[in-house]
Formats: sequence, C-alpha cells, structure tokens
Amino acid sequence: MLVVLADPATATASGGARRRFGLTDGVAPDVNRGRWLTSWYVREAAAAWLAGRLVVLAALGLVRFLADAVAEDGGTLKHTGLLGWDAGWYETIAKHGYDGAGDESRRFFPLLPLLVRGICAAPGLAGREGAVLLVVVNALAFALTVLLARLARAEGLPDAAIRRVIWLSALAPPAFVLVMGYSEALAMLFAVAGFLAARTGHWKLAALAGLASGLCRPLGLLLVAPMIIEAARGPRSRALRAWLPRSVAVVAPAVGAGLYVAWSAATYHDGLAPLTMQRDSARHGSTGNPLAVLWDAARGALDGEVGTALHVPWILLALAGLVAMARLLPASYPVWSGLVLLMVLTGSNLDSSERYLFGAFPFLMVAAIVCGRRTVWPFVLALSATMMTVYATLAFTLSYVP
Repeated sequence: MLVVLADPATATASGGARRRFGLTDGVAPDVNRGRWLTSWYVREAAAAWLAGRLVVLAALGLVRFLADAVAEDGGTLKHTGLLGWDAGWYETIAKHGYDGAGDESRRFFPLLPLLVRGICAAPGLAGREGAVLLVVVNALAFALTVLLARLARAEGLPDAAIRRVIWLSALAPPAFVLVMGYSEALAMLFAVAGFLAARTGHWKLAALAGLASGLCRPLGLLLVAPMIIEAARGPRSRALRAWLPRSVAVVAPAVGAGLYVAWSAATYHDGLAPLTMQRDSARHGSTGNPLAVLWDAARGALDGEVGTALHVPWILLALAGLVAMARLLPASYPVWSGLVLLMVLTGSNLDSSERYLFGAFPFLMVAAIVCGRRTVWPFVLALSATMMTVYATLAFTLSYVP
C-alpha cells in the first residue's frame, strides 16, 4: 500500500520553496514495498560509511605521530582513542554495571550498555565489552545512514539530495563520534525510525522507536513533541481503534525515560539523578537564558576564547538551518530540532553542542537540500571531511569535548 505524506505545512506557504529545491510530495512507491534495500543509496551508504572510518583512522594516526614526536623530545602528549571520553563510561557500565562504574555513570542511559552486555553474554565474548561496543555502534551507524536515506526519499528529496544526506551523515564534522563507542548512532537510528514510522502511519513501530529513544538518552524525551504533531494529523474518527496507536506513540518516549528514572529511584533513591547530573558545571552547566548563553558565547569568541570560538559558528548555522527547515520540511522536524537547539542553549556550558546538534538529523537534510549547486557541494564535502579530521584529532588529544 502506498502511503502519501499529506502535510499542509509543506503544501501551502512553503510549497514554493520545496519546488525550488526539487522536493516532491508523497512517498516513493519502493519505500513502502521494501525495494529500497536494493536501491543505489545502500551502496552509496556503504561508501560513505567506509570514508568516515578512514577519516577517523587518519586522525588516530596523526595523534599517534604527534604523541611519538613529543615523546622523542622528552614530553608527553595526553591522548585517547575510540573508547575515550563517554565511550569509556559505556564500556565500563556494560562490563561492571552501574554499581561498578560509580555514581556518575547513572547520567548515561541504559539501552546501549544493556545491548552490549547482552551480546557479551554469548560464548567467547565475555570480557570483550570494548570491542563489542565498537562493532555494535559502527554497525548501527551504517543502519542509520541507510534509514536516513529512506526517510529523505520518503520526504520527497531528489536523488542528488539523498546522496548528499548520505555523505553528510558520515562526514559531518561531529560524525567521528559514530565511530567511537558513543550512543549517537543508536539514538539517531531510533529518532529517524520514529519519524519515518510516524510520517508513514506505522504507529506501532513509532511507539517502539520512541520507547527505545527514551531509554537511550535524555534527549529522547523530546520525541514526544513531533509525535504529538504527527498524531494530530490523524483520522477524523474518534474511535479508540484509530487514536490508541497514535496516543501510545506520543507517550512512548516519556515511558522509556520513565522506566530508567523509576529504576534509579528504586535502586538509588534518587530517580532524577540521571537528569540533574547533566546540569553540573563540568558538563552541560546550569540552566540559563538561551539569549544570554548565546551572547556570552559570542563575546567569548570575540575575546579569543578558542573553546568558545569552536561552538559559536555551529550555533549560528543551526539557527539559520532552523529557519530554512521551517520552509522546507514538515512542522514536526523544525519543532523537534528547535527543541534540541533550545536544550543546547539553556546550558551555560556549550561543550558537546556540535554532537547534540548533529543528533538532530533534520539539520543534515536541510544542509543537503541547500548545498546542491555543483560549485558548492564539492567544497562543502571537502571542508566537512577536513573539519571532521580536525575535530577528531582535537578530541583524541583531549583538547575538545566531543
């Protein structure tokens, strides 16, 4: 059965903008018939996935070269690898549980370490949580790229734009975290799956994706908003059979997060700790006025603060992308992406902001749409891959918080 994505938001005021960029309405027939698995963009996704890993390996090689050079001069260059930063926490939780990993580990939601722990229960894999974690997240990253291409096709993007979505998902500057043992690949996969399922009317799948998102990361809670928007476009009938699946999908992300919060409350008598720990000054920082946070960041960049200067351009690009998104994509996309951006800007510490914004995948779709000129796209792709190498190198030398 062919499902058409009828969306008043993209059929009226923004219809001209969509047509100008070659976007069409409705789902391509092969999306719902399963033929997308043999489509060209699966092969394109494999090439982009491999390119992303080569970029990260190049960054690791550069870090090793720098460390050896510093050591020859009698110094020490502190550095880490694919299991550094948050990846180390996920590995430790998978291996020892939250008790063995320490109190701070509870700020990491359980789905990824549980998945790794379950796989490591298989014969011969005990004690290899780190290797299993890397294999799992990299496999999920490939699945994410393929599913994102499917969603882009469903939303009417032309083939050339889908190809750009694929490459940006693998080579955007923060995309090196998809190679590390981070939860980004898993979280983004379920977010994309939730949008695709809701937009095509598969509400049971949308509910499952939302539940998993809530168990994966705190930001998974934000999926409630786009689910409300898509559910509101539901059937005119008031029959329970028509609205129950939509209602379940709406609350599923909150239920997922609530399960972990309830477990934390029952086990440690502090259910909100997984959420409040993120507001520590060493992490996301205390809640503040988004305008004040943005002003302070811009002023810091002008004063030569290197760390802040790395964040400000991406915040500004995200704001511009959000405006374009409101004209090019259905309302659920800019609402969700805007909430993610708002969460970033309410924290006094902008560390990891690029990673959070990268997780809001509609920004990738917008970038792919607007960077389609032949004179623009090669430059954007080359610059993106270069910046990915730079950011990965800075992260591996502990100079940048991914």
